[in-house]
Amino acid sequence: MQSQATSPLAKLITAMIERARLLRGLMIALMVAAVAIDFIKPKAYSRFFWDGIPAFTAIYAFIGALVLIGLYKAVGYGLVYRRADYYQDSAKATEQDKQ
Repeated sequence: MQSQATSPLAKLITAMIERARLLRGLMIALMVAAVAIDFIKPKAYSRFFWDGIPAFTAIYAFIGALVLIGLYKAVGYGLVYRRADYYQDSAKATEQDKQ
């Protein structure tokens, strides 16, 4: 009989999955807060012209994150993803080559 000992990491991941809606709302609230703080807090100095644009840094970071996620998904589907029967087909082809 196997023991059902779970690691603390597994418990944490399970708890996060169970509270996914709450975590999503929290992350959206944090992003809105970052943009709002960028509007409210004046810049100490502006080295480049875009430093003076309100909320530019937060919006630029968000768009950059979306681009990276899209790029990683495209690479994943293009290079890594295989059909469910991909290895079964190659095993059948290998058996046919042996005969």
